[in-house]
Amino acid sequence: MIRCVAAILVVALSIIIVADGQDFIKLPSEARHSFGGSEERDGGADDSVGTRWAVLLAGSNGYWNYRHQADVCHAYQVLKRGGLKDENIIVLMYDDIAYNEENPRPGVIINSPHGDNVYEGVPKDYVGDDVTVDNFLAVLLGNKTAVKGGSGKVVDSGPDDHIFIYYSDHGGPGVLGMPTSPHLYADDLIKVLKKKHASGTYKSLVFYLEACESGSIFEGLLPEGLNIYATTASNAEESSWGTYCPGDYPSPPPEYETCLGDLYSVAWMEDSAVHNLRTETLREQYQLVRRRTAHENSNYGSHVMQYGDLKQSLDNLFMYIGTNPANDNFTFVDDNSPRPSSKAVNQRDADLLHFWHKFRKARLGSSRKSESQKQLAEAMAHRTHIDNSIELIGKLLFGIKKGPQVLKTIRPAGEPLVDDWTCLKLLVRIFETHCGSLSQYGMKHMRSIANICNAGVNRDQMAEASAQACTSFPSNPWSSLHRGFSA
Repeated sequence: MIRCVAAILVVALSIIIVADGQDFIKLPSEARHSFGGSEERDGGADDSVGTRWAVLLAGSNGYWNYRHQADVCHAYQVLKRGGLKDENIIVLMYDDIAYNEENPRPGVIINSPHGDNVYEGVPKDYVGDDVTVDNFLAVLLGNKTAVKGGSGKVVDSGPDDHIFIYYSDHGGPGVLGMPTSPHLYADDLIKVLKKKHASGTYKSLVFYLEACESGSIFEGLLPEGLNIYATTASNAEESSWGTYCPGDYPSPPPEYETCLGDLYSVAWMEDSAVHNLRTETLREQYQLVRRRTAHENSNYGSHVMQYGDLKQSLDNLFMYIGTNPANDNFTFVDDNSPRPSSKAVNQRDADLLHFWHKFRKARLGSSRKSESQKQLAEAMAHRTHIDNSIELIGKLLFGIKKGPQVLKTIRPAGEPLVDDWTCLKLLVRIFETHCGSLSQYGMKHMRSIANICNAGVNRDQMAEASAQACTSFPSNPWSSLHRGFSA
């Protein structure tokens, strides 16, 4: 029976048995990708920097996305050790990981192989279905009347205050994921950041963003003059990467079957944990994180980018995230900074890696074995369906030869993804109506849909092409629209 099941998975998922007796899954991206103690400080009472505020958001759910909530919990610990108060830290995360039946250490979340429990003490401001685009944007604006559910905490900042935003999740060109629907689109985020600036309720703001194609959120959209400095895990065209994954070195403890963190995210947090942040600047951390995330220009890394008011990168990190008094004697130098792990996993493949290791380790004949086999098959069926549907729609709209060219067009650096964001959202809804949810994997095709908008295709043309391409779609959780549309 096991040989039969394994044979099926070898064909469908390109699972390879290699020398040295080690079996592993060859992930889609690997086949294609090339890269050419002390007393607590009062964070709100330091006259030199005003009040420090922080918003931390993990935009996914599901145990296979363990790393996003681990990232956010770790970020909370960095801020707490830096002296920020809970009243000034707002956390949004689904909170389905710590006590998930898959978690080998109930009530514990770790962000590195030998790391501490980062879940301890984390505020549960907005969890479950309260983690929404509307709540996130209302929190940023300090709009207490607009939030629904949760603790009601918002960034109630003033003109002398400093704001730090950290967002970790899946993404795609022009879009960031949410565990609920709809997703967060770049134009809506930029509008809120501009509105926040116009309200005069902060002195400066820093935004750290972990997601695939995260550069596209700010590319050609975030102007100078808002006193906002942003860095992203990747440029506008590439994936970001998970780390501390099974098969990596250092690897997670053997009982873990999922990635513990994301490469860009652990880079900035592990750097923050070992230096005196009164002396380290945002620019110094950016340069260090950029080198570590590029992974020595290997196939397992991305280009960290910076946007907005770059002169703000001369600010010390202390201004935004405080500093751990235990590090007062640890001045920033490259030689005492953490180094990258041996390998990383494309964010979009981390779910497949989890399902494969779950299948490989499950006992023959067990329900866990059959469950993981089903999860793998459903994830692959969804991917195949989405890829083929987008490709066929392009050919139906523009012709067999021209279709792929239009869909793959990348605009010059400095230009936004799309001219008409309303068109993009409309065509996403039309696609999903006929072809099912894009889900976390399908966000990679957002550029193709944007290019369809940029080519002048209207809603009726898109509806006709989508109906022809998708006479049906897979009946599995990935394709299901039970949670609503992405736009």
